[in-house]
Amino acid sequence: MGRPEERPLDTTRALLAADIGGTSSRIEVRTPKGQLLGAATGPGCNLRSSGPDAFTSLAATMREALGAVPGKDVAHAVLAFSGAGPAQHQQVQRATHEAAAPLGIDGSRITVTDDHLVAFLAGGVGDDGILLLAGTGAVTVSYRDRRPIQRRDGMGWLLGDVGSAVWLGRRTVQAVAADLDHRGPRTRLTELVGDMLDLDLRDGLLPPSPTGDTRQDLIRALDSLVPAGSPAGLGRFAPLPGTVLEDPVARDILDTAIRHFCATVRELDPSLELPVVLAGSVLATPGPIREEVTCGFEAEGREHRTVASGLPGAIILAREMAEDDTALGDMAGDDIAEGGTATGVGA
Repeated sequence: MGRPEERPLDTTRALLAADIGGTSSRIEVRTPKGQLLGAATGPGCNLRSSGPDAFTSLAATMREALGAVPGKDVAHAVLAFSGAGPAQHQQVQRATHEAAAPLGIDGSRITVTDDHLVAFLAGGVGDDGILLLAGTGAVTVSYRDRRPIQRRDGMGWLLGDVGSAVWLGRRTVQAVAADLDHRGPRTRLTELVGDMLDLDLRDGLLPPSPTGDTRQDLIRALDSLVPAGSPAGLGRFAPLPGTVLEDPVARDILDTAIRHFCATVRELDPSLELPVVLAGSVLATPGPIREEVTCGFEAEGREHRTVASGLPGAIILAREMAEDDTALGDMAGDDIAEGGTATGVGA
Protein backbone atom coordinates (compact mmCIF):
# COMPACT_ATOMS: atom_id res chain seq x y z
CA MET A 1 0.00 0.00 0.00
CA GLY A 2 1.26 3.45 -0.76
CA ARG A 3 1.55 6.15 1.84
CA PRO A 4 -1.64 8.23 2.25
CA GLU A 5 -1.42 11.61 0.64
CA GLU A 6 -1.09 14.47 3.09
CA ARG A 7 -3.90 16.97 2.77
CA PRO A 8 -2.64 20.48 2.12
CA LEU A 9 -3.06 22.97 4.92
CA ASP A 10 -5.90 25.43 4.52
CA THR A 11 -4.23 28.83 4.44
CA THR A 12 -7.32 30.79 3.43
CA ARG A 13 -8.09 31.81 7.04
CA ALA A 14 -4.64 32.19 8.51
CA LEU A 15 -4.00 33.77 11.89
CA LEU A 16 -1.02 36.05 12.50
CA ALA A 17 0.20 36.51 16.06
CA ALA A 18 3.08 38.73 17.15
CA ASP A 19 4.82 39.27 20.48
CA ILE A 20 6.79 42.46 19.95
CA GLY A 21 9.22 43.66 22.60
CA GLY A 22 11.68 46.50 22.69
CA THR A 23 14.58 44.18 21.85
CA SER A 24 13.10 41.45 19.65
CA SER A 25 9.91 40.47 17.83
CA ARG A 26 8.49 36.97 17.40
CA ILE A 27 5.78 36.33 14.82
CA GLU A 28 3.90 33.16 13.93
CA VAL A 29 1.30 32.41 11.26
CA ARG A 30 -1.01 29.49 12.01
CA THR A 31 -4.21 27.88 10.78
CA PRO A 32 -7.27 28.22 13.05
CA LYS A 33 -6.57 24.63 14.19
CA GLY A 34 -3.08 25.59 15.27
CA GLN A 35 -0.88 24.21 12.50
CA LEU A 36 2.20 26.36 11.97
CA LEU A 37 2.41 27.99 8.53
CA GLY A 38 5.37 30.28 9.12
CA ALA A 39 7.46 31.98 11.80
CA ALA A 40 10.08 34.68 12.03
CA THR A 41 12.12 36.53 14.61
CA GLY A 42 13.31 40.09 14.12
CA PRO A 43 14.35 43.30 15.87
CA GLY A 44 12.20 44.89 18.54
CA CYS A 45 9.65 47.60 17.83
CA ASN A 46 8.94 50.07 20.61
CA LEU A 47 8.28 53.74 19.96
CA ARG A 48 10.19 54.77 23.09
CA SER A 49 13.22 52.53 22.94
CA SER A 50 13.77 50.80 19.57
CA GLY A 51 14.66 53.68 17.27
CA PRO A 52 13.05 55.32 14.23
CA ASP A 53 13.33 52.37 11.82
CA ALA A 54 11.48 49.93 14.08
CA PHE A 55 8.32 49.60 11.96
CA THR A 56 10.28 49.10 8.75
CA SER A 57 12.01 46.16 10.42
CA LEU A 58 8.67 44.90 11.75
CA ALA A 59 7.18 44.86 8.24
CA ALA A 60 10.13 42.79 7.02
CA THR A 61 9.67 40.31 9.89
CA MET A 62 5.94 40.03 9.13
CA ARG A 63 6.70 39.39 5.46
CA GLU A 64 9.16 36.65 6.38
CA ALA A 65 6.65 34.98 8.73
CA LEU A 66 3.90 35.05 6.08
CA GLY A 67 6.12 33.37 3.51
CA ALA A 68 3.84 32.07 0.77
CA VAL A 69 0.65 32.97 2.67
CA PRO A 70 -0.95 36.03 1.03
CA GLY A 71 -1.76 38.82 3.43
CA LYS A 72 -5.32 38.89 2.12
CA ASP A 73 -5.79 35.38 3.54
CA VAL A 74 -5.09 36.51 7.12
CA ALA A 75 -8.42 36.21 8.91
CA HIS A 76 -7.11 38.20 11.85
CA ALA A 77 -3.78 39.51 13.08
CA VAL A 78 -2.98 40.31 16.71
CA LEU A 79 0.15 42.36 17.25
CA ALA A 80 1.04 42.81 20.90
CA PHE A 81 3.56 45.58 21.47
CA SER A 82 5.66 46.59 24.39
CA GLY A 83 4.80 50.26 24.89
CA ALA A 84 1.39 50.25 23.16
CA GLY A 85 -0.61 51.42 26.15
CA PRO A 86 -3.07 54.34 26.00
CA ALA A 87 -0.31 56.97 25.84
CA GLN A 88 1.04 55.59 22.55
CA HIS A 89 -1.75 53.33 21.28
CA GLN A 90 -3.06 55.47 18.43
CA GLN A 91 0.43 56.16 17.11
CA VAL A 92 1.40 52.48 17.31
CA GLN A 93 -1.85 51.42 15.64
CA ARG A 94 -1.42 53.90 12.80
CA ALA A 95 2.18 52.81 12.19
CA THR A 96 1.16 49.14 12.30
CA HIS A 97 -1.57 49.63 9.71
CA GLU A 98 0.92 51.44 7.46
CA ALA A 99 3.42 48.59 7.83
CA ALA A 100 0.81 45.89 7.17
CA ALA A 101 -0.96 47.52 4.20
CA PRO A 102 1.72 46.64 1.59
CA LEU A 103 1.48 43.01 2.78
CA GLY A 104 -2.23 42.93 1.95
CA ILE A 105 -3.51 42.80 5.53
CA ASP A 106 -6.47 45.14 5.91
CA GLY A 107 -6.59 47.30 9.02
CA SER A 108 -10.05 46.01 9.94
CA ARG A 109 -8.49 42.57 10.53
CA ILE A 110 -5.72 43.85 12.81
CA THR A 111 -5.86 44.14 16.58
CA VAL A 112 -3.09 46.19 18.15
CA THR A 113 -2.69 45.70 21.89
CA ASP A 114 0.02 45.94 24.49
CA ASP A 115 2.08 42.89 25.37
CA HIS A 116 0.58 42.63 28.85
CA LEU A 117 -2.70 40.85 28.08
CA VAL A 118 -1.19 38.26 25.72
CA ALA A 119 1.56 37.44 28.23
CA PHE A 120 -1.09 36.99 30.92
CA LEU A 121 -3.24 34.77 28.67
CA ALA A 122 -0.19 32.66 27.81
CA GLY A 123 0.02 31.67 31.48
CA GLY A 124 -3.24 29.74 31.27
CA VAL A 125 -4.39 30.74 34.77
CA GLY A 126 -7.85 31.87 33.69
CA ASP A 127 -9.22 35.38 33.37
CA ASP A 128 -8.29 36.59 36.88
CA GLY A 129 -4.73 37.01 38.09
CA ILE A 130 -1.60 39.12 38.09
CA LEU A 131 0.99 39.64 35.38
CA LEU A 132 4.53 40.38 36.54
CA LEU A 133 6.48 41.22 33.39
CA ALA A 134 10.11 42.29 33.16
CA GLY A 135 11.75 42.32 29.77
CA THR A 136 12.98 45.44 28.01
CA GLY A 137 10.38 47.20 30.17
CA ALA A 138 8.68 46.17 33.41
CA VAL A 139 5.11 46.29 34.75
CA THR A 140 2.79 44.57 37.23
CA VAL A 141 -0.91 44.34 36.31
CA SER A 142 -3.88 42.73 38.05
CA TYR A 143 -6.70 41.36 35.86
CA ARG A 144 -10.37 40.60 36.52
CA ASP A 145 -12.25 39.00 33.62
CA ARG A 146 -9.23 39.87 31.47
CA ARG A 147 -9.66 43.54 32.24
CA PRO A 148 -6.74 45.41 33.82
CA ILE A 149 -7.82 46.65 37.23
CA GLN A 150 -4.62 48.00 38.77
CA ARG A 151 -1.04 48.37 37.67
CA ARG A 152 2.33 49.40 38.96
CA ASP A 153 5.05 50.91 36.77
CA GLY A 154 5.24 50.20 33.03
CA MET A 155 6.06 53.89 32.63
CA GLY A 156 9.01 53.50 30.26
CA TRP A 157 12.76 53.59 30.74
CA LEU A 158 12.84 57.33 31.44
CA LEU A 159 10.23 57.34 34.23
CA GLY A 160 10.37 53.84 35.68
CA ASP A 161 10.46 50.23 34.42
CA VAL A 162 12.24 49.26 37.64
CA GLY A 163 13.81 45.81 37.31
CA SER A 164 13.60 45.71 33.52
CA ALA A 165 16.56 44.75 31.35
CA VAL A 166 17.07 48.40 30.40
CA TRP A 167 16.88 49.44 34.06
CA LEU A 168 19.37 46.74 35.11
CA GLY A 169 21.73 47.67 32.27
CA ARG A 170 21.45 51.35 33.04
CA ARG A 171 22.12 50.83 36.74
CA THR A 172 25.11 48.68 35.82
CA VAL A 173 26.82 51.21 33.57
CA GLN A 174 25.99 54.02 36.01
CA ALA A 175 27.75 52.05 38.76
CA VAL A 176 30.75 51.60 36.49
CA ALA A 177 30.81 55.33 35.69
CA ALA A 178 30.68 56.15 39.41
CA ASP A 179 33.53 53.73 40.06
CA LEU A 180 35.73 55.26 37.35
CA ASP A 181 34.90 58.78 38.51
CA HIS A 182 35.45 57.94 42.21
CA ARG A 183 31.88 59.02 42.98
CA GLY A 184 30.94 55.51 44.03
CA PRO A 185 32.48 52.29 45.36
CA ARG A 186 34.81 50.09 43.41
CA THR A 187 32.94 47.26 41.68
CA ARG A 188 33.76 44.19 39.63
CA LEU A 189 31.12 45.33 37.18
CA THR A 190 33.75 47.70 35.77
CA GLU A 191 35.88 44.82 34.54
CA LEU A 192 32.85 42.94 33.22
CA VAL A 193 31.53 45.91 31.26
CA GLY A 194 35.04 46.55 29.96
CA ASP A 195 35.27 42.96 28.73
CA MET A 196 31.98 43.35 26.85
CA LEU A 197 33.25 46.55 25.23
CA ASP A 198 36.77 45.21 24.57
CA LEU A 199 38.20 47.96 26.78
CA ASP A 200 40.48 47.98 29.80
CA LEU A 201 38.31 50.33 31.84
CA ARG A 202 40.31 49.84 35.01
CA ASP A 203 43.81 50.85 33.85
CA GLY A 204 43.44 51.67 30.16
CA LEU A 205 46.49 49.58 29.26
CA LEU A 206 45.51 46.45 27.33
CA PRO A 207 44.46 47.54 24.79
CA PRO A 208 45.72 51.08 25.23
CA SER A 209 43.01 53.58 26.08
CA PRO A 210 41.63 55.09 22.84
CA THR A 211 41.19 58.52 24.46
CA GLY A 212 43.67 58.45 27.33
CA ASP A 213 40.81 58.60 29.86
CA THR A 214 38.84 55.47 30.74
CA ARG A 215 35.79 57.56 31.59
CA GLN A 216 35.78 59.00 28.08
CA ASP A 217 36.37 55.50 26.68
CA LEU A 218 33.16 54.36 28.38
CA ILE A 219 31.21 57.35 27.08
CA ARG A 220 32.40 56.84 23.51
CA ALA A 221 31.69 53.10 23.56
CA LEU A 222 28.16 53.57 24.90
CA ASP A 223 27.44 56.34 22.39
CA SER A 224 28.18 53.82 19.63
CA LEU A 225 26.37 50.94 21.30
CA VAL A 226 23.28 52.81 22.52
CA PRO A 227 22.45 55.62 20.08
CA ALA A 228 20.19 58.41 21.26
CA GLY A 229 16.56 57.33 21.33
CA SER A 230 17.39 53.60 21.46
CA PRO A 231 18.02 52.71 25.12
CA ALA A 232 17.01 49.08 24.56
CA GLY A 233 20.68 48.41 23.80
CA LEU A 234 21.43 48.87 27.49
CA GLY A 235 19.67 45.56 28.10
CA ARG A 236 22.75 43.61 27.02
CA PHE A 237 24.39 44.59 30.32
CA ALA A 238 21.43 43.36 32.38
CA PRO A 239 22.82 39.86 33.14
CA LEU A 240 26.12 41.15 34.56
CA PRO A 241 25.07 41.83 38.20
CA GLY A 242 23.81 38.25 38.45
CA THR A 243 27.27 36.88 37.64
CA VAL A 244 29.04 38.56 40.59
CA LEU A 245 26.68 38.04 43.53
CA GLU A 246 29.51 38.61 46.00
CA ASP A 247 30.01 42.17 44.71
CA PRO A 248 28.09 44.60 47.00
CA VAL A 249 27.25 46.99 44.17
CA ALA A 250 25.89 44.21 41.96
CA ARG A 251 24.02 42.71 44.90
CA ASP A 252 22.34 46.05 45.64
CA ILE A 253 21.13 46.35 42.04
CA LEU A 254 19.62 42.87 42.17
CA ASP A 255 18.06 43.34 45.61
CA THR A 256 16.38 46.58 44.54
CA ALA A 257 14.73 44.82 41.58
CA ILE A 258 13.68 41.77 43.64
CA ARG A 259 12.18 43.86 46.43
CA HIS A 260 10.30 45.97 43.89
CA PHE A 261 8.80 42.95 42.09
CA CYS A 262 7.65 41.26 45.30
CA ALA A 263 6.29 44.50 46.76
CA THR A 264 4.21 45.40 43.69
CA VAL A 265 2.58 41.96 43.57
CA ARG A 266 1.87 42.15 47.31
CA GLU A 267 0.32 45.61 46.92
CA LEU A 268 -2.04 44.43 44.18
CA ASP A 269 -3.02 41.20 45.96
CA PRO A 270 -2.31 41.32 49.70
CA SER A 271 -4.70 38.41 50.37
CA LEU A 272 -2.72 35.96 48.15
CA GLU A 273 -5.85 35.06 46.18
CA LEU A 274 -4.61 35.59 42.62
CA PRO A 275 -2.16 33.47 40.61
CA VAL A 276 0.86 35.29 39.17
CA VAL A 277 2.17 34.92 35.62
CA LEU A 278 5.86 35.80 35.30
CA ALA A 279 6.97 36.89 31.85
CA GLY A 280 9.75 38.74 30.03
CA SER A 281 13.42 37.92 29.61
CA VAL A 282 14.43 39.01 33.12
CA LEU A 283 11.89 36.77 34.85
CA ALA A 284 11.59 33.92 32.33
CA THR A 285 15.35 33.32 32.17
CA PRO A 286 17.02 31.33 34.97
CA GLY A 287 19.04 33.59 37.24
CA PRO A 288 19.09 35.09 40.72
CA ILE A 289 16.20 37.51 40.12
CA ARG A 290 13.80 34.81 38.92
CA GLU A 291 14.98 32.34 41.57
CA GLU A 292 14.61 34.73 44.49
CA VAL A 293 11.28 36.16 43.33
CA THR A 294 9.76 32.69 42.88
CA CYS A 295 11.22 31.52 46.22
CA GLY A 296 9.50 34.49 47.84
CA PHE A 297 6.18 33.56 46.22
CA GLU A 298 6.53 29.94 47.32
CA ALA A 299 7.27 31.01 50.88
CA GLU A 300 4.02 33.04 50.83
CA GLY A 301 2.08 30.15 49.31
CA ARG A 302 1.34 32.18 46.20
CA GLU A 303 0.52 30.31 42.96
CA HIS A 304 2.75 31.29 40.05
CA ARG A 305 3.63 30.24 36.51
CA THR A 306 6.36 31.37 34.13
CA VAL A 307 5.88 31.87 30.39
CA ALA A 308 8.68 32.16 27.87
CA SER A 309 6.67 34.22 25.40
CA GLY A 310 3.35 35.97 24.94
CA LEU A 311 2.87 34.32 21.54
CA PRO A 312 0.49 31.60 22.80
CA GLY A 313 -1.70 34.34 24.27
CA ALA A 314 -1.61 36.32 21.02
CA ILE A 315 -2.68 33.20 19.11
CA ILE A 316 -5.58 32.65 21.52
CA LEU A 317 -6.68 36.24 21.01
CA ALA A 318 -6.29 36.08 17.20
CA ARG A 319 -8.42 32.93 17.06
CA GLU A 320 -11.13 34.52 19.21
CA MET A 321 -11.11 37.71 17.14
CA ALA A 322 -11.34 35.73 13.88
CA GLU A 323 -14.32 33.78 15.26
CA ASP A 324 -15.98 37.04 16.28
CA ASP A 325 -15.38 38.46 12.80
CA THR A 326 -16.94 35.34 11.25
CA ALA A 327 -19.94 35.52 13.55
CA LEU A 328 -20.47 39.19 12.70
CA GLY A 329 -20.11 38.39 9.03
CA ASP A 330 -22.70 35.62 9.27
CA MET A 331 -25.09 37.94 11.09
CA ALA A 332 -24.60 40.56 8.39
CA GLY A 333 -25.26 37.97 5.70
CA ASP A 334 -28.50 36.89 7.37
CA ASP A 335 -29.63 40.49 7.60
CA ILE A 336 -28.94 41.03 3.90
CA ALA A 337 -30.70 37.80 2.95
CA GLU A 338 -33.74 39.03 4.86
CA GLY A 339 -33.63 42.38 3.13
CA GLY A 340 -32.06 44.19 6.10
CA THR A 341 -28.93 46.30 6.37
CA ALA A 342 -25.52 44.80 7.19
CA THR A 343 -24.14 45.92 10.52
CA GLY A 344 -21.01 45.24 12.58
CA VAL A 345 -17.29 45.31 11.99
CA GLY A 346 -16.34 45.96 8.40
CA ALA A 347 -19.90 46.67 7.35
